[in-house]
Amino acid sequence: MPRFMLFGKGNAKEQAFCEQSWRSSVHADDLLCCMYGRNYYLERRPGTLRVAGVDEAIVVGRAHGVDTVVMLALEEFEAGRVEVFRDAGFRVFGVPSASVFLENDKVRAKSFMKRHGVACAFSAAFDDADEAEKFLIDNWADRRFVVKASCYLDDIRYSCAVPDTLAEAVDAVHQLSGHLDLIGASGDMVLEERHEGREFSLHVLVDGADYRVLPMVRDYKRLRDGDVGPNTAGIGSIATATGWQPEVLSALRARIVEPTIAGLLRDGVAYRFVLYVGVMMTRDGPIALEYNVRPGTPEFPTLLALARTSGLDMVAAILHGDLGSLDLRWHDDEPHAVAVTLMTPGYPFSADGIGEPISGLETLDDDVWPLTEYMLTDPGPIVSDGRALTLIARGRSLREARERVFGNVDRIRFRGLHCRQDIGDLAALE
Repeated sequence: MPRFMLFGKGNAKEQAFCEQSWRSSVHADDLLCCMYGRNYYLERRPGTLRVAGVDEAIVVGRAHGVDTVVMLALEEFEAGRVEVFRDAGFRVFGVPSASVFLENDKVRAKSFMKRHGVACAFSAAFDDADEAEKFLIDNWADRRFVVKASCYLDDIRYSCAVPDTLAEAVDAVHQLSGHLDLIGASGDMVLEERHEGREFSLHVLVDGADYRVLPMVRDYKRLRDGDVGPNTAGIGSIATATGWQPEVLSALRARIVEPTIAGLLRDGVAYRFVLYVGVMMTRDGPIALEYNVRPGTPEFPTLLALARTSGLDMVAAILHGDLGSLDLRWHDDEPHAVAVTLMTPGYPFSADGIGEPISGLETLDDDVWPLTEYMLTDPGPIVSDGRALTLIARGRSLREARERVFGNVDRIRFRGLHCRQDIGDLAALE
């Protein structure tokens, strides 16, 4: 009988966790996937059940002997579902709503960084667009700024703008302010000093006081080759399990990870989950750009593809406060992974391409992971999300992993399909 139950919409990150756990765990039958969305791949697995929502999931969990519920999505945490499942008697791998501020309240998260000595970029908070504009005019001659909503926004057009000119920055401030007013959200925003350097995603397993740093993973946010164009929610990533450079890992721990965990403990925040930190390597050392209380997509699935250790074992070690004895093992024979996302023609600005039939899914190699954020079948699979499909492949080298994944990309067909062709080309990230 399953002991673990993943609850969620059934997005790519949740699919990756289930697939990795089913493939790598000797107790694969211990995981039940309970989803309320649509996922072409998960729905074809015998370990998946579709439910109408939390109430039905609780009934299903009890009927199947589940004792631990796994959640990976911010919307579940914001909705207080960690507390709902706990009140129903389950152990829960997730973030309590009181701790979600690390991601969905950037003003408060930046204050946390500053109070606890976490190395980070200079930032200023505003709740008035005119005041933010005045600040930009007064300070743009000496530095540039990124414009971020304090709250979490699904719409990538407004959540983060990286302007190159003062006029673009002022326009971004007023565009963001107007959008926040339109949707009835708080008008708070953060102007963060823009630094130059290599960006990467840091994933840390945290069991309260102890932690484990996962291998380096770098993602691709810009829409077009050469790392240009508008930001997206993430359209590719690369990861390697060969280990951090010792001096880089030491700096990350001293400047970011340990001050963060010490700050959480000092503030009485019981954090037992995966902590994602957007990091930039500057001339002065690594700095934290932001926190996420959910693993990144497609970054976390790329890491899972490299892990021999089951995701279930990671969850159990975190919940039992036993990270120190967790045997984290990786596919050392194929220590590199590349993820490429296939997009609709309208992404990220419009729904153009949604509803089109998609073909070629059955031709993919067995060692390539196909992941989908959301995919309906009517009667065959149809494109149902702007990030239609993400393919992940491992390899003995980055070049081999890249060749494998793009060899499979070429087998997929739908109208307007496009993806970045330079994913895995390190020069595009420098």
